[in-house]
Amino acid sequence: MSRARRFPREARSILTRTGGYLSGYTHTLQPYVGCEFSCVYCYVREMTVQRANPYRLPWSEWISPKTNAPVLLRRAAERGSLAGARIFCSSTTDPYVPLERKLELTRGCLEVFVETPPALLVVQTRSPLVERDAELLAAIPSCWASLTVTTLDERVRRTFEPDSPSTARRLATLVALRRAGVRVQAAVSPLLPGDTRALAEALEPRVDRVVVDDCFSGDGAGGRRSRAAIRELETLGYAAWAQPGQAEAALEIFRAVFGSERVGFSREGFAALATRVHRPVKPSAVARSGGSDPR
Repeated sequence: MSRARRFPREARSILTRTGGYLSGYTHTLQPYVGCEFSCVYCYVREMTVQRANPYRLPWSEWISPKTNAPVLLRRAAERGSLAGARIFCSSTTDPYVPLERKLELTRGCLEVFVETPPALLVVQTRSPLVERDAELLAAIPSCWASLTVTTLDERVRRTFEPDSPSTARRLATLVALRRAGVRVQAAVSPLLPGDTRALAEALEPRVDRVVVDDCFSGDGAGGRRSRAAIRELETLGYAAWAQPGQAEAALEIFRAVFGSERVGFSREGFAALATRVHRPVKPSAVARSGGSDPR
């Protein structure tokens, strides 16, 4: 059960102009402010959205749903604001926090996108709840679902993502989404300790492409926003994983398993979806059979 206190509110706007790490995208969309997941490596802990939060609560202990998010998005669609828009949902929260199961704010936004598709929509989450909306995602021509999968080692996963679903459950979700006709990306972001080749081999038949990242390239501040995760890695004896360059070294493994055209790195990897269209690869036997075992 989530320990986050809830502070619902009506927002003034729903689409935010973007750039920087998300260069190539025109807007971000955040149906929620705050988060119910407590990932140690989350860079948002060190951003203004947390430091200036009016509730004076630690990150992951508060969440503010934008109760009028679908209404605002529909108004934006009626104004023509979605035409040509390349939207990333979401950059400072997860659009499928546990509260979404009840409120369905993200689902309401997807229903607007079905009616008025943007040029691109990337839905970034770590939650299998996204599977609930597979039919809507598949109905948006420009849509990609991007699911975070950081390690096959459940002990590591529980340490760094204590409130997140298991890796096995996420692998099963990738299969289900792809079977439903959704373009699927795995975000190995950040790459956590474990058997990197086994992770790449588990993901390859389940996704169309993968983006690999680490705490240094991926937090937008050279690791300064990921200090808690870096300290935890060092404390647990993973000193090598707490150094810059770990993800770049892993790229060779992912490229050997996926082929270089299906692998991206950090900012450029995420931006690639905003600059070109990727055709989904033909689902493998694993995807067709629904296999979900982490290798």
